[in-house]
Amino acid sequence: MPDPLTAAEVFLHVVRAHGFTNAAKTLGRSPSSLSRAVADLERDLGTQLIARTTRRLHLTEAGALYVGHAEALLAAHRTARDAITELVGGAPRGHLRVSMPVSVGERLLAMHLPAFRRKYPDLRLEIDLSDRNVPLVQGGFDLAIRVGRAADSSLRAQLLGRVPVRLVASPSYVAAHGAPKKPSEILEHPCLAVGNVSGPTEWVFHRGAKRQSVRVDGIVHTTSPTLAAQLATAGLGLLRTTEWLIREELAQGELVEIMPGWRCDRSVKGGVPVYVMFVQGASAMPPLKSRVFVDLIKDIMATEVLVVGEAPPGTRSSRRA
Repeated sequence: MPDPLTAAEVFLHVVRAHGFTNAAKTLGRSPSSLSRAVADLERDLGTQLIARTTRRLHLTEAGALYVGHAEALLAAHRTARDAITELVGGAPRGHLRVSMPVSVGERLLAMHLPAFRRKYPDLRLEIDLSDRNVPLVQGGFDLAIRVGRAADSSLRAQLLGRVPVRLVASPSYVAAHGAPKKPSEILEHPCLAVGNVSGPTEWVFHRGAKRQSVRVDGIVHTTSPTLAAQLATAGLGLLRTTEWLIREELAQGELVEIMPGWRCDRSVKGGVPVYVMFVQGASAMPPLKSRVFVDLIKDIMATEVLVVGEAPPGTRSSRRA
């Protein structure tokens, strides 16, 4: 019977390289040896994983299903190995795979990583920047930073804090077009919409006990908050976004707050929640490599982001639907 870890690794290399020849070059092995390894795996599982043709390979239904299980198997082995290494060495080390929004990585994390690497030289980081909620287990990630609702109830979620939301525009836009004084007047202005789903989006505003919302159909709709902030700075229209994304533009006067009498947050403890999502369940302590990285994010939020509300102390977790 083939070694499960080696077989899973070979299978994933073949799938990602779209063939045995390309995978063989990466692994430094012959294509025939990889073909035999996959064939042995198929015999062990009792089903065909890859349909081979003269020109290309195709995953069967079983093969597509096994991809996720193979990634989870390798991720579990890596976590176990790193945990033992940390226990013996007493310092975070190994391979840490993190998923986070693009704006968090580019705007907040980048400047702090050199010092973090100097402090933990034995820790190798792989950081995936995506504004889509990529699956943690299937993607082989150790943890993820999520801004907004923590949707996966199967994962352990820890609230780090809440980030205020602001309605902003450039001074040049306000000088040329004026600014709305109340939510209903927003519809008279061009707006920049951010989100993964196209079409109209709802902007909610609060003033004391009052709550008003407007459905905004943006003149530009993008999945990139950074691009939206750049367009707002260029005077293209109004933007409703998290404060940490535009803190430099606000400080330098490139953007100004619109309708300051109306809040985008429900109360002093409002704002967009920021979570860290762990693969480990509530009963399991995340490995040291994960904990030191989360501490870094906490420090960044405490020193560079105006966070409202209080994050739970320690590693208290909550299950979110």
